[in-house]
Amino acid sequence: MKYFDQKWFLLLVGGLFVGFTGMNWNMPIFVWVAMVPFLRFIRLGYSVWTLFFAMTLFQTLSTMRIVSEPFHIMIAVLSGIQSGIVFTLLLWVWNQLRIKFSKQLSPILSFSILFMVTEWIGGSFSELGVWGMFANSQINNLILIQSASLFGATGISFLIYFVNGSIEQTLFDFLSNSKISKTSFRYLCLSCFLLVGLYFYGTIRLTIPLEGKSIKVGTVTSKIEIQTMWMDPLQNQKNTEIVLSRTKQAAEEGAKVVVWNEGAVLIHRKEENSFLKRVSSLALEKEIEIIAAYIIPLKENEFFMENQLRWVGKDGTFRQIYFKQFIPPGEPISHIPSEIQALDLGWGKVSVAICYDFDNLKLTKKHGELGAGISLIPASDWKGINPFHTEMAVLRGIENGSSIVRSTRGGLSGIYDAYGRAKGTLDYFEENDGVLVASVPITQTSTIYNRFGNWMVGLGSLYFLLCGLFIVVHVLKDKN
Repeated sequence: MKYFDQKWFLLLVGGLFVGFTGMNWNMPIFVWVAMVPFLRFIRLGYSVWTLFFAMTLFQTLSTMRIVSEPFHIMIAVLSGIQSGIVFTLLLWVWNQLRIKFSKQLSPILSFSILFMVTEWIGGSFSELGVWGMFANSQINNLILIQSASLFGATGISFLIYFVNGSIEQTLFDFLSNSKISKTSFRYLCLSCFLLVGLYFYGTIRLTIPLEGKSIKVGTVTSKIEIQTMWMDPLQNQKNTEIVLSRTKQAAEEGAKVVVWNEGAVLIHRKEENSFLKRVSSLALEKEIEIIAAYIIPLKENEFFMENQLRWVGKDGTFRQIYFKQFIPPGEPISHIPSEIQALDLGWGKVSVAICYDFDNLKLTKKHGELGAGISLIPASDWKGINPFHTEMAVLRGIENGSSIVRSTRGGLSGIYDAYGRAKGTLDYFEENDGVLVASVPITQTSTIYNRFGNWMVGLGSLYFLLCGLFIVVHVLKDKN
């Protein structure tokens, strides 16, 4: 048992767990104990600077799992430094609270809430959005992620942190006193009870049929890359014809709505009107809704563009113009504000977004508030985040009670219902015709999250507020 007191052992084990949590090569079981070694490390009083450098290294190496063109190593390093700072600072703050205010704060609750609230702040306001969420490690655990309908992905993360904190506290008691305190035992039992209870909830929820009718939707992707389209006019023209041809194919296979991948077509400004007339005529001819996502070069000698979609109705009219709102760090596109809408097409409300927009909790919550039964998402990924990025969007659908249709260049295209069940998928890196058609429910499913939002974050904030008042009273008493 002496290894549990050795700082390098704790760091190496923690690094292994963190290194295979989330993103590709994810091992879902690791996340339930990933923070235990680091909690024990900081509790034993080891160097915060050592922890910082170790966390930065581990997070950098972990992020290296998604490095492939166009994602470069330097971005992984910057991401690792940012994560190292955040994790180390939060662990230091937790330890100070634990030491100074042990009677006013529960170490387990304060740890769980502190990290949950930080994830919510990151998912709502940071440029990385929801990428740092521990809940992402469970995206293939369909039963457990049903609980996102109750309290969102932040609630799932809270449960993960709560389990970690309970295990670490129990381990500390056992190693220090050779017995487990009643408080630690109760927290450990509570964490197990919550986990089992949510599994029961998810299992039962998946047996309840989704109400309302379904429609056939389709995704269309082309394997000609943006850089090729940009540099080679002939290949660009070929790509445009491929996308239009596959749109016809999807319609002939029964799709009533066809979604292109992000930046599916490159069109110069002077050609935009004639191109849109072709799309309008196609929509009118086939009586389909087309989510036509395309890019327009803005600078002659620089890779910089306008990234947008035009929603073309089955009558050939233009329903909506939408520009990408949540832009990844360094992406060479302009930012043009656009209103998020959920349009009523007679058979249900439908909303649109572009790729990274669905990695921001503020934006995705708006889709649910507007009553969208289906969210249509043109997207563009790369091999390093395939299929993880598409599967992340499924969590947003479970939160909002909406089906997800994500058409993806360089990744997995998928059609999912409001329970996150795949109705059809198409992998960009497999040999296929680039067309996916499947039926999906169109009625929004009511969820507690959609009605009350991140209420777990609110409760956590209230907990810290009340504890803060107790701490102030405690400090004032000590002064007197």
